[in-house]
Amino acid sequence: MRLFSASFAHESSSFSPIPTNLENFRIAMLHRPSRGEIVPPRFKSIECGITAKAIERGHDVVESIGAVATPSGPMVRADYESVRDEILFDLRNAMPVDAVALFLHGAQLAQGYDDCEGDLLAAIRQIVGPDIPVGVEFDLHGNVTPAMLQAATVLLACKEYPHTDFPERAVQLLDILEAAVAGRARPVCASQSVPVMGIYHTTRQPLRGLVDRISEMERQPNVLGISIAHGFPWADTPCMGATVIVVTNEDEALAEKLAAQIAAEFYAMREEIAVPLTTIDAALDQYGAGANGLTIIADTADNAGGGAASDSTFFLHELSRRKLENVALGMLWDPVAVSFAFAAGVGATLPLRIGGKTGIQSGDPFDTEATVTALNPKLRQMAFGHMQTLGKAAAVRTACGIDIVLAAEREQTHSPECFTDMGIDLGAKRLVVVKSAQHFHARFSPIASRIIYAVAPGATSIDFSTFVYERLKRPIWPLDTLPPFTPKPIVWRA
Repeated sequence: MRLFSASFAHESSSFSPIPTNLENFRIAMLHRPSRGEIVPPRFKSIECGITAKAIERGHDVVESIGAVATPSGPMVRADYESVRDEILFDLRNAMPVDAVALFLHGAQLAQGYDDCEGDLLAAIRQIVGPDIPVGVEFDLHGNVTPAMLQAATVLLACKEYPHTDFPERAVQLLDILEAAVAGRARPVCASQSVPVMGIYHTTRQPLRGLVDRISEMERQPNVLGISIAHGFPWADTPCMGATVIVVTNEDEALAEKLAAQIAAEFYAMREEIAVPLTTIDAALDQYGAGANGLTIIADTADNAGGGAASDSTFFLHELSRRKLENVALGMLWDPVAVSFAFAAGVGATLPLRIGGKTGIQSGDPFDTEATVTALNPKLRQMAFGHMQTLGKAAAVRTACGIDIVLAAEREQTHSPECFTDMGIDLGAKRLVVVKSAQHFHARFSPIASRIIYAVAPGATSIDFSTFVYERLKRPIWPLDTLPPFTPKPIVWRA
């Protein structure tokens, strides 16, 4: 099989203060095999999942651009179009191909484009024609659009949050494409939008049970793939929200039946699976109520993984006010503070203004006499199953004894290495505040006695009433009271 592959993934927030251009991709991953460029390790595992497996199976793979960036605001129009057009140029030169495999996000925006994935897929479909299978692996936080469904043969989202199953989904997508090319399968999709917005953890019941049942359903004859796209709630677009997609082997009735069944069940559990709106005060009160071992509090509203700046100080100010001991916080994005710490050196004490730099959602700067406890020119953390390189980082201890990890590059906290590689002994801490929404869970939960999810002010707050949505299709839960939900799936064939 001659397979064309490409990756272009960015989670774009309408409310992020961070502008997005091509430089954001160069920092994270901008990989051009045709130009002999080497894949940076930061996102290599995601980008190469489908490609590497196809090569391992002996397929002739034509690999186009691989572009991934940390979530932020909508991309500059000219830069989006340049990457899109490079993929299309490579595809035209690769023709004829037997199939196309893409890694996209599902929630990418650019100036003038509400639906980057749909735009790219429509152009790809125009090039390859109606009969060539086009498969997409995407993030479950994608917002599924009619343009995506009309152009793609198969849309397959990861099932887990945190996203620990990208490699498995890559294999599943490749299996479907191989079957389609060989004539063993003729994929048909049924989709059902669900009028809910939120962040839902697959690590907790009852959603854990639904995800497990979906995996069992995929073992039925003629069921090729089932996805629940939770949606990306900080994208102010008409198609924002959850969507169920069922892909079968030419069995429309089965696809419709399963899509309706799963959508109804997902909708029915919406209140149970929603993350509670726990304030900073309430989270710290819970911590103070007493528990042995290490407590992890997630600062979910300042999650770089959803487009936030990751430099907010709301938690920092409150931790200082309460004079809590044996506390660490990270990673806080502050390139200026990092540069000052490197200039001063380990052991130095200096007046340092920390965080609060990108806008009102970041709070007031935190001023302290800080002691530099560690410097790392190339901090790393475990993310998506591989070690991710982050760049310069500094650990400082505030005058009130809080250990803070400051990062020069903006990225959410995934693993304990963010602290331990900065000389911070988590075994000696009672409380660690991580700037992440859920991806930290995979690596921190084994060492935590308790995990608390907190909602502070910020660009990724799950108190959606704090955002002004102008283009969102209403009504939608939890912003509105909804009429009875009756699933009516739509069948799609590319």
